[in-house]
Amino acid sequence: MASSVVVIVCSALAAGLGLAGLARRDMPERRWLVLTVLVTALVLLAGYGGEFGAPFHGAVQGWLDGWLSPFRNIYKFQTGLALALVLGLAHLVGVAAEPRGARPVRGRRLAPLLAAVLILPGLLWPYLNGSILNPGSFQKLPTYWQATADWLEKYSPDSRALVVPATAHGVYTWGSPIDQPLDVLAESRWAQRDYVPFGTPGNRRAMDAVEQALLTGGEVPALADYLSRSGLYYVVVRNDLDPDQIGYVPTATVKRTLEQSGYERVTGLGPVMTGGRIAQDAPLQVEGLYPRQRAVEIYRPAGDDVRRPGQAGLMPVSDTAVVSGGPEALLPLASRLRGRPAVLTGDNHPGLGTPAVQVLGDGMRRADTRFGLVNANTSYTYTRDERNAPDSQQDPGEKPRQILPVEGAEHQTVAELRGARSVTASSYGNWLFHLPQFDPVNAFDGNPDTAWTEGAPDTPDGQWLRIGFTGSYEMPSSFKVTPLPQESVRAAATKVRVETEKGTRTSFLQPNGLTQSVKAPEGATRWMRLTIVDSVERRSGLTGAGFSEIDLPDVQVTRLLRLPADADEATSAATVVSLHRASDPTGLSATGTEAGLHRRFTTPAAGAYQVTASAVPVPGEELDRLLYEVAPEQQTRIVATADSTARLGAGLSARNLTDGDLTTAWVAGDRPTIHLSWEGKQPVGELVLAPAGGLSTRASEVHISSPDGAAIAGADENGWVRFPPITTDRLDITITETAPLTLHNPVADEDLRLPVGLTEAYVPSLDQYRTPQPDGTRKFSLPCGKGPDVALDGELYRTSAKGTVRDLVERRPVDVTLCRQDRGETEVELSAGEHRLEGGDAGPLALTDVTLTRGTVPEAAAAGRELRIRDWLGDRREVTVGSGAASYLTTYENHNDGWKATLNGEELAPLRLDGWQQGWRIPAGAGGAVKLSYEPATTYDAGLIGSGAGIAVLLGLALWRRRAPNPDAPQPARRCPACGSARWR
Repeated sequence: MASSVVVIVCSALAAGLGLAGLARRDMPERRWLVLTVLVTALVLLAGYGGEFGAPFHGAVQGWLDGWLSPFRNIYKFQTGLALALVLGLAHLVGVAAEPRGARPVRGRRLAPLLAAVLILPGLLWPYLNGSILNPGSFQKLPTYWQATADWLEKYSPDSRALVVPATAHGVYTWGSPIDQPLDVLAESRWAQRDYVPFGTPGNRRAMDAVEQALLTGGEVPALADYLSRSGLYYVVVRNDLDPDQIGYVPTATVKRTLEQSGYERVTGLGPVMTGGRIAQDAPLQVEGLYPRQRAVEIYRPAGDDVRRPGQAGLMPVSDTAVVSGGPEALLPLASRLRGRPAVLTGDNHPGLGTPAVQVLGDGMRRADTRFGLVNANTSYTYTRDERNAPDSQQDPGEKPRQILPVEGAEHQTVAELRGARSVTASSYGNWLFHLPQFDPVNAFDGNPDTAWTEGAPDTPDGQWLRIGFTGSYEMPSSFKVTPLPQESVRAAATKVRVETEKGTRTSFLQPNGLTQSVKAPEGATRWMRLTIVDSVERRSGLTGAGFSEIDLPDVQVTRLLRLPADADEATSAATVVSLHRASDPTGLSATGTEAGLHRRFTTPAAGAYQVTASAVPVPGEELDRLLYEVAPEQQTRIVATADSTARLGAGLSARNLTDGDLTTAWVAGDRPTIHLSWEGKQPVGELVLAPAGGLSTRASEVHISSPDGAAIAGADENGWVRFPPITTDRLDITITETAPLTLHNPVADEDLRLPVGLTEAYVPSLDQYRTPQPDGTRKFSLPCGKGPDVALDGELYRTSAKGTVRDLVERRPVDVTLCRQDRGETEVELSAGEHRLEGGDAGPLALTDVTLTRGTVPEAAAAGRELRIRDWLGDRREVTVGSGAASYLTTYENHNDGWKATLNGEELAPLRLDGWQQGWRIPAGAGGAVKLSYEPATTYDAGLIGSGAGIAVLLGLALWRRRAPNPDAPQPARRCPACGSARWR
């Protein structure tokens, strides 16, 4: 945007003179040029909604988001406007320089020079001083990106590489090319989740599933298989992205997910750099947390069992799985479906007949999507008729915006409410991002760990939350609410209004996060609305005001998800019901997780269903105790637990406080209290609370309590705490004051205090009670009843669990098995029809995945047919296939109706695999040459040839001048009568 006075004045002068030239009647092609100016000005300004904007800009913006979406880049029309103005300016200058009339005007010939002096300096100035270049300009692409392209060409010539993390634009530490370096450097194939949803809807959903998986920072067991069946093998991690931009997954989280999910680092390219920009006043201990890493790192699956895809593949038709849901439903099952083709229930299934496997997945959910974001862009799951919030920044009050591979609500997972007819809000989460963890239902779910927050961009005042009861409800005269405290950048409500059919009542609140009572109109009502009337704000539009609980007597609301209903009449020999929710083991996910696993599904056939499940460890006191139970090497020990643990990554646990290892630590959450207990009373008069460093500060004062005495004591810089000795077997230590250590938060533009962290809680008099960390490879097995409970059709099933100690420490999934009467029972009898399965978050393990399988799902057989690539360049390709059973040929590319395939001259039936991949059915029998052609390319090539020929003709006409005789003879000069008479005198 121009800011120089010279540039603005000269540009305005050029535009004004250009319009003046167009206004002249002697302007050649005036009508056409004026029409061009009017049309381009209308196109450019019709959607402008700022000050003095078009009155109908809202409708125009809606059109550009809808049926006019191919013309969204309206700035491309500026060329027509600029050309017309330049022609007008040239005409005006030319007319001004023309000698006219009997009296010559002095200096008329200098008009072009004058115009150049007045206009060109301002137009040239941005180019002369370099300001024409946007911030982030660069002279050339870094050489290590060329090295990356060369490496991929050498080691991945036939497979596609995935570039992560996804970003809205290519903004790097070295510049802002907007596009990606591999766009111009790579000779091999690669892919990334783009800002603009190129390709098919199914491909967009598949890539979004990968981005959401990378966001967790934990193990995604089937990630490598899911990428492999998508034609992706190597993963390129770009560590040189600008850390100040928002909306992408930090590369440290991406790499942790990859390493936890079975990937290994192959190589690193480019200079060593930090994983982010270190603030100038950052504490030294915080600087040490920034990883030193190469600018680009490349990963691949560590094991040999993951198939390396080529340019195309063959899979037997007889092994096909029909999936009820979207492409993302395949991610949790990718390992079980290895080598097996998959098609969506609503897609074409040529030659399939009765499929081998029917899969019911809960991946494709009815939710709103914000296309301007690459992650944190999907709302919580809507009910069948739910619409966007009335104050939403995108399509307020409208149906959710979705990209669907198959249209129809019967193909989607939809929400159903239990305990209320409806729960709605004016807004939720954040005005920019979708934050589904702030679902309005959370305010009424009875779980204090979940919450609703408003998402207004400016002030919380006027934002509301409404519940519609299932019938008439007797509203008490008051009820309790728990507002979220005003902390960090959050706003907090200080005055609220409760409305029902009986009237309104207003109450004041303290912004401290404590449970308080509010008044309500007493009596029967069918709905209640709570409105924030007044509030205190720290930073508007960042983190909204909200409530963790609105405690209405006898009201508890749960959002259940109902799986698609498009497979009710499936006749497959095997059925797989896959119930999955995203986990957040490290607490690093911006979108949080779904609270509990609550599903409704319909089985197409009755029978015995084998149940397999998994759960992830949940940080807290119960997990701290479990870590001692699974590794009881030392009977005499100190047991350390904590009231809260910060969600700053895996590995933080109160168990680390007594292991004697200074490389492990515990960081407090919102309640900085630890509990130490041991067998037998011992005198204790001093302890060492060694600071953990990193993103934490040290304790400076503690309150010590026990059944045998209490004390208040200070802690010095080394963590020593001395107090009058207490003979006891338990100490409860609450850290009441910490050292003043802050870290600047660039989003909030203020300094935030760091939480307290300890690497050891050492009691010198109990040195013999120290308990080293157990071996991470040690296996554990929890007996029946110790795993997370599962409720199926109202019957409660106890479970056992098994895994390794490392699984608990790093919060990776562990196996969960149903059991009854202390014996394992992995099968349940289910009738055909509707069922309900639920699992909560209570306890040290939270249920995340449940799979129910009827029948046998054997491993997929090998294709049995040879596939050889003959030609894979351009729009004409050729492969040869050997003889064998009917198979599907896949190209690992987006499905497109323009592609045609023939086998020995016979056209093949096309289909869509995995909901997005281009495929064809190869019939059983003899093989031969399969020729692939992209039919629209013929028209495109003809257009290019015709355009080239037209340009050549136009250039020829411009250069060739026809010298024809002038039909008009020269006329004699008219004599001047006055001059003649004067001469004769």
